[in-house]
Amino acid sequence: MKGEAPMEKKIIDQDIMQSLSKTEFNYERLEQPAKSQVTTVSDYNRDLLVSVGRGHGGLYTFNPNKNSFQRKYEGIFAGLIKYKNQFMALKQPNELIIFDEHLNIKRVVEVHDKSISGLHGIKVSNDGLIYIVVSQQNKVIVYEEQTLQKQAEFILSTPENDVHHINDVLVIEDSILLSMFSVSGGWKDKLPEQWDGAIVAFDRHDFKPKGIIIDNLTAPHSISMNGDNLYYCDSLNLNVSKFDIGLNQSQVVAQFTGFTRGLHFDNNILVVGQSKMKHLQDKNHKFSNVSVDGGVHLYDFDKKISRFIKLPIGNPYAIVPY
Repeated sequence: MKGEAPMEKKIIDQDIMQSLSKTEFNYERLEQPAKSQVTTVSDYNRDLLVSVGRGHGGLYTFNPNKNSFQRKYEGIFAGLIKYKNQFMALKQPNELIIFDEHLNIKRVVEVHDKSISGLHGIKVSNDGLIYIVVSQQNKVIVYEEQTLQKQAEFILSTPENDVHHINDVLVIEDSILLSMFSVSGGWKDKLPEQWDGAIVAFDRHDFKPKGIIIDNLTAPHSISMNGDNLYYCDSLNLNVSKFDIGLNQSQVVAQFTGFTRGLHFDNNILVVGQSKMKHLQDKNHKFSNVSVDGGVHLYDFDKKISRFIKLPIGNPYAIVPY
């Protein structure tokens, strides 16, 4: 996909999506960095950068231990990553913004014309390709990181209707994993308990579907890798879960009381965003108590305890170290 060749464009037919089945996912585990000093949820003292969509949207710096929360930029932000010594963020309706390490804007790229909507997840591969999810057009757009030239567009089913609602993307070797509301499509016409939410693997070079890695999810969002496990927000089921690749099975890591979106691992602490959703209980009747507060959870893997910090925001989307 590099070089002077014309931009690649490929559409995966909806019949192919509807025919996908469960498959095992294998990868060669990379060496994990050594853990640093273990901390606790009560004295967690790290600076974080949080992207926020609707409801006081913007980019915020945040330190749970210092009661520090400051908006650096206004706007509706979604996908956010820290890459090398810079940050990349997606701002609605159509912008990829590159920041330096001090959060000064280096460059703004229009991902599409302003008719686009639903910029969500973003990741960068080891060979320098930027993958951007466009949820409402069932699309993944690929850029070359050095030149910021568009390399490819991959579309699931159709760009005309939001039939899959892709949210986040994770790059692992020669695969990309996409979290989506529906594999088969048509989620908008169904009750949430009928959505076939999943995490689906594709070949990242030709975008050929490999199969469904994790199924039976409801509105899944953030995907991350830690050790031999995939971690993800099963958002409308109000939890963070993990998928053990070796055992090929999932389990809930931590059950919360609100819509989960945004994951950051810091040794034994998992930082999880929670969105404020006034009508969440109307969509999910399985819980007797649902929180309508926006904020951030700190969850201790070792002690199985958590702390919630309520913030004056509606929809945190992504969380990275600052």
